[in-house]
Amino acid sequence: MLNPAEITIGNRLVRAALRRHIGQMCASYESRFSVTQLVKAFEAAQTPLLFEGGLPNLEPVAEVRPTDLSRAVRARPDGRAELVQMRFGFPPPAPKRPPIINFRSEGRRFSNGADHGRCLVPVSGFYEFTGDKYPKTRWVLRDAKAPLLALAAIWRAGRDGAPDAFSLLTAEPGEDVRPYHHRGVVPLPQQDWADWLFGAGSEAELLVPPPAGTLAVEPAPRGVTSVEH
Repeated sequence: MLNPAEITIGNRLVRAALRRHIGQMCASYESRFSVTQLVKAFEAAQTPLLFEGGLPNLEPVAEVRPTDLSRAVRARPDGRAELVQMRFGFPPPAPKRPPIINFRSEGRRFSNGADHGRCLVPVSGFYEFTGDKYPKTRWVLRDAKAPLLALAAIWRAGRDGAPDAFSLLTAEPGEDVRPYHHRGVVPLPQQDWADWLFGAGSEAELLVPPPAGTLAVEPAPRGVTSVEH
């Protein structure tokens, strides 16, 4: 019979092998949608967006990576929602550590405050990787019916002149994500966007994987321009 130490080591080896095969947690995403599509999506979610300074020019981005500046939607104290530019990933907790781009959601509460809160990250798709050797196979997962997804996230105010930053929340994967990773980001259904942003719904009710068939998956080899969606 194996002793507890041997079982612990064995479990660690299994987890390490699994991570090598299915790649790292969602570390980049695609941002290819127009400001018109974004406005219409949030209006349909009964969360009209406020744009201070007028409508932004949203240039398509094939891959947003950690520490890149990108767009996120958060609640304002006056009860409206705003589109703001933030950095992807919280600052590293220690020197020579990577930024915190994913944040485990289970068993946690997320509230809104002056320097932190809930937010949504609009994306046209997010990337996952599979394979044992480099270069790994890259896949893009998109909404099967709509031009964009809204990923549940949290934000924190920047310090010492640094920009505000966000981290994508993760949960158990749904059926669409499970073949590619043992964890998943959380695309929220449109009817839940307002509840998430303004704290009207609980984490346990909202931060759940989408039903099977919500996401469409296709290969996304680097160097190949994907079709606009």
